[in-house]
Amino acid sequence: MITRRIVTARFPARWLLAALAAAVAVACSVNPVTGERELRIYGEDWEQQVGGQMYAPMKQSQGGEFVLDPALTAYVQDVGERLAAHAKRKDAFDFEFSVLNDSTPNAWALPGGKIAVNRGLLTELNNEAELAAVLGHEVGHVTARHAVRQQTGATAAGVGAMVVGILTGSGDLANVAGMAGNALISGYGRDMELEADELGAEYLNRIGFEPEAMIDVVRLLKNQEMLEIQ
Repeated sequence: MITRRIVTARFPARWLLAALAAAVAVACSVNPVTGERELRIYGEDWEQQVGGQMYAPMKQSQGGEFVLDPALTAYVQDVGERLAAHAKRKDAFDFEFSVLNDSTPNAWALPGGKIAVNRGLLTELNNEAELAAVLGHEVGHVTARHAVRQQTGATAAGVGAMVVGILTGSGDLANVAGMAGNALISGYGRDMELEADELGAEYLNRIGFEPEAMIDVVRLLKNQEMLEIQ
């Protein structure tokens, strides 16, 4: 009986870490909205493609568009376009706003400028300024590349977990690192939500509304335990 010995090539840890650091350095760039340096893996083409692919399925999963009142959708689109006209990176996307036939008070944005608001949220708003605050918040998510940064974090977490596994030879440890990374990037997080609030308030001001409308909307949603802006 011949026993074969499988030899696994093991690279020095410093080589792997140096290669990873070099890759990160090459991919670093400055966020055009926040001015902060960040890891850039996905560009505007990715934002357009992913947002376009996800838009129809996302709308369908939440009741589809509210076609009973097309004038309402046109109104929301008009307010959204006025905001987007003053947004940073406004020329990068074709912003589209829709109203969904869902009673849940919620709104969400996809990369590439695809934004939706549920009719259940519209019934809770008191005026056009509050509607603009909701849409401005979502426009802020798009322009600040929050979905892109989230996806980049997930990708970096996966690479980090792989490196841990290579360096330690432990698949279990790599899995733990992967789970920890996923926990860090799940959801937008408080920092991104606050950033979207600040950008939304700026866009509000540019179209003639008081930025305090953003505070009113956040307070309204929090008081009713509805703050689930994606």
